[in-house]
Amino acid sequence: MIAKAVRNTGESLGPLPRNPGMTPEAVFHVELGAEYPVIGMGLFETVLSVLVRDETGKPSWLEIGLFEVSGDVPNDWDFALYDGLAASGGDASNGWVARWGYDELVNNPNHSDALIERDPEALRIFDKEYARRSKT
Repeated sequence: MIAKAVRNTGESLGPLPRNPGMTPEAVFHVELGAEYPVIGMGLFETVLSVLVRDETGKPSWLEIGLFEVSGDVPNDWDFALYDGLAASGGDASNGWVARWGYDELVNNPNHSDALIERDPEALRIFDKEYARRSKT
């Protein structure tokens, strides 16, 4: 899967009443027109995001509305549903509802946070997966 950046600001996403953490002033580290291999996807509360290596060179969960996404979901991705009631429209309790992606991302509940915290072991795992995905 490839995500082509078509927006890079909070303002360009429009009003997002269900995502109070998003502000119009937000600027995302993606270059308009650039293509990013999608390394994972996740539903956090009601926001669908993709995991990409952004222009900082680090993994970042970014709202899917910033991109045009093409290609198939990789057939070797894992999937986990963490909160079926939230996925059905219930309260998501400020957390992950579901994730798709490589084994560690989906099956280790701490891996996503470790990526964001720039944990060296989590980054090593991500970099290995990124190298594999960016070749296909």
